[in-house]
Formats: sequence, C-alpha cells, structure tokens
Amino acid sequence: MQKRKNLVKQLQEQTAAYFKKKKFPTLRCGYILKEYEDWKNNLILPEVADYIDKKREESAGKVPFPLHKYIHHGLSSQACLFNLMGPLLVSKDFVALKEIIGLSGLQLQGDICSAEFEFSAREIFNEDRGQPTSADLYVQTDKNEKVFIEFKFTEAEFGTCSVYEDGDCDGMNPDQDLNLCYLHRLQRKYMGLMKKYDLLKNYEYCPFTEFYQAYRLLLSALESEGRCYFMLIHDKRNPTFFINDDVKDRGRFVRFKSLLPEEIRKRVFILTIQQIVGYLKEDKKSDWLVEFQEKYL
Repeated sequence: MQKRKNLVKQLQEQTAAYFKKKKFPTLRCGYILKEYEDWKNNLILPEVADYIDKKREESAGKVPFPLHKYIHHGLSSQACLFNLMGPLLVSKDFVALKEIIGLSGLQLQGDICSAEFEFSAREIFNEDRGQPTSADLYVQTDKNEKVFIEFKFTEAEFGTCSVYEDGDCDGMNPDQDLNLCYLHRLQRKYMGLMKKYDLLKNYEYCPFTEFYQAYRLLLSALESEGRCYFMLIHDKRNPTFFINDDVKDRGRFVRFKSLLPEEIRKRVFILTIQQIVGYLKEDKKSDWLVEFQEKYL
C-alpha cells in the first residue's frame, strides 16, 4: 500500500517538473505557481480557464464562484477537477459524463441536461451569510435526478467543522439536545436535518468533527427534490478514503457509508480519477489527457 505522504511527495516532484517544462514562474518549492493570479497556468486547456472565468463573471453580485485560495497550487484538487472534467462541461459532452458516472454503479435513468462546478443552495441549510455548502460538481438529468459530487485528490480528510477546529466546541454529539451545536443556535439547519434522517445516533461524538463535508453534501442530496445521490471522486493511490488491505475494504469513505441507514446507503457512490482517465483514454483519446497524465498520474 502506498502511503499518502509518499504520494504527495511524488506529485510535488511531478508537478514541479511539469511547471518547469512549461516555463511557468513558481515559488522556490517549484510546485506552486508564483502568484495567485497565475492560476490559469494550472489549467491545461485555455477554454476551460475561460469557462471558469465566465462563471465567475456571471456570479458577480450573487453567490460568488468560490475559486479556492490555493487554486495556484500544483496539487489543488479544484484545479485537478477542472482539468479532468472541465473539457466535458465546456463541450457539453453529457453522454460521456453519464457514462463516467455509470462507472461507479450509479445508472441514471434520464439524460444529463446540466452540469456545473461549485453548485450551492443556501436555502437548504439557511446559510444566509458566508460561503455556502457547495458541491464540487453537480449534475442533473431530465428525469429530475441529481448527483452531488465531492472531489478529493491528495487530501487526508473530509473536513471538520470550523467551530470544533477552532476549539470553541467540545465535539459532543448533539443528538439529545441540538442546542449543543453552536451552528444550530445560529439557525443553521444542519443538525435538524441530521436528526430528521437519523444520522446522529451511531456516534459517540458529533459526526461533523470528522465527516463535515460528506454529511453536508449528503443532506443536500436528501433534501433536494427528485431522486438524488452523493458521490465521491478520489485518487485510488490515496489510501485515505478507500483502500483494500487484502483483508477488507477500509478508508474513511467506507466508514462514513457504513454508518448510514441502509436506504440512504444505496444513494452513496464512489469513483476514482483513474477510472475516469481509463474511460477517456478508451473513448476520447484527447491530446489534453496526455498532459493530464503527465501532471497528475
């Protein structure tokens, strides 16, 4: 089994070599572009960068398109996702996108009619201030099916609640008293919905201390109209989320899914970057894919 830290080191070296070959200015480490404003150099296709720019312009005065703080980092998961799936969104190749989603075992009944990065719906959780919960990729079909996708590359966790992380919460499970949750007292609907779907009882501690992002996206799917699903896309070399250790499947995704009620578990899927690349190599043979593999795989 490859250790995560070894994977990160390997990718840092690979990305540094890629940036050097491209003659892009970087920080001393070599794998981070010199300026944040150089983030477009982190994207392989100019048309994908233009697509993201257009989305940012369209969001002006509304919920801002959340370009990540470290989008200029060579190992940025957001940049990796833009590079991997951006070409399909730009060309609106929704047939290929549906087939890719099907690799996870999720067989959508309808045809995909829309797909977008960084989708959010403030009303689900009453997120009236700050950056709302957002799906890295959101897909909808003409049969009112929706897929909320979280993308992970080299990360080591599903994120944790910032209140807990800052030391302002002891992480106690609020199952018996939702007011134990600071965010609940701020009228956020997270814990009320966790209670509604019976997602608190299997924990000694608050599940948001460990699975913050996963539960928020799952709840987004459960609260949306239609048949909705949560999916994780991850790098299979990263043992954090899924790994088979020759005894059984392990990883944080496996643990997360095992704690869900059976009916909800059926709406949760996982897919690897490598499966997507394999499909694209077989069916698309795109020039940009060669560069993607050089940079990331």
